[in-house]
Amino acid sequence: MRVTSRVCSAGRAAGVAAIWLIAGCSSDSVQEGNSETAQPNVPVVPAASAGTGTGGTPAAIAGRPASPTAGSPSPGSVTGTAGASPTAPATGGSPAPAGGAAASSGSSAAGSPAAAGGGAAGAGTSDGPAAGSGAAGSGAEPAAGGFPKTDEINIKSTGPYAVKTYTDGLTEPTYASSMMYYPEGAQPPFAAVAFTPGFTATKENYTFLGYMLASHGIAALLTTPTSTSDQPPARGKDLVAAVKRIQAENTREGSPLKGKLATDRICVTGHSMGGGGTLFAADELGNMIRCAMPLQPWQPGGSFSKITAPTMIIGAASDTIASVSGNSQPHYQSIPNTTEKFMVVFTGDHYLSTNRTSTDMMAPEEATPSYDIQAAYIIPFYKLFLESDERYRPFLYGDMRSMMSVTRYEKSKM
Repeated sequence: MRVTSRVCSAGRAAGVAAIWLIAGCSSDSVQEGNSETAQPNVPVVPAASAGTGTGGTPAAIAGRPASPTAGSPSPGSVTGTAGASPTAPATGGSPAPAGGAAASSGSSAAGSPAAAGGGAAGAGTSDGPAAGSGAAGSGAEPAAGGFPKTDEINIKSTGPYAVKTYTDGLTEPTYASSMMYYPEGAQPPFAAVAFTPGFTATKENYTFLGYMLASHGIAALLTTPTSTSDQPPARGKDLVAAVKRIQAENTREGSPLKGKLATDRICVTGHSMGGGGTLFAADELGNMIRCAMPLQPWQPGGSFSKITAPTMIIGAASDTIASVSGNSQPHYQSIPNTTEKFMVVFTGDHYLSTNRTSTDMMAPEEATPSYDIQAAYIIPFYKLFLESDERYRPFLYGDMRSMMSVTRYEKSKM
């Protein structure tokens, strides 16, 4: 089995200037929806150490992408898919989980924290609120199931852990390929996130996300569809299968993560058409997932009234492919107000949440100030709803919320 690891210097990122995601907004420019006034500068407690990386950058991202293609549903702005276009989006409803509902299975490996009530039964399950509920506890002491964690508060794109990856044993017929990112040196069990990419894109266009999450102690399974022109409902099915694959990794012999995954703490995410797929998957999976995060989602006309897991939609103000007004905003409005939901819009275009944001295309896993802007929302959301760490609540609800490059912020609860 090939497992790669490399520690990257967080200090290197500090000297790299952000490219196009720098403009900030005053607090009165984001007072839309249920939003609180926030200080323009967010206080951050840095992690004790930082570092991410793997043993080599995937070949597909070794250099700058030929063009900003990741996630674009417009055949005129992408490459490698001549004649393919996402004309009318498929509307066959939510994807059904292959083989039935995703469920935890197996027993935990020796040395992994035992489940202590609450959550789904199975290896690596953990104590804490049911999926979709608010986090409990102060975050000062770990719960019996290993959550919340006790790492220092850190909302930067680079967390305190080195990152390992592997692909062996992850074969899944529903999608073409996948790679698992996970933290080295962190105390298991690990919560996890499943990801699906945008139109014509592959998992290699989003390595920054795998590194970012794993460096913060969260496992991330990045997938590539069987067809890169798959419509959002098909990508939703990929995510359902990826959730089941994450659960299976907790019991699979030979898995580097056997007995180390909290199988009741899984979220789904995706970009562009994968963001639309994220909404379909969340609509289908209900309380079987902890949360969902569509990134510049594309699914015109989509309605997702069955979503119950906390959801954060990240939009881009200058997105002309999946415009906020035609996608993120109606998606947000279609999710019930009884669901804890957020919509944050940053300055930037449709490729906001892809490797293209990095200023160092030779090493897109390196943290940059550009990713820090998004991480100020992404990390608190996952820490709060995936790991039950209440210390991060003020970064979404209180006066510690970042205003950098935010043009709009809405939430369903005060």
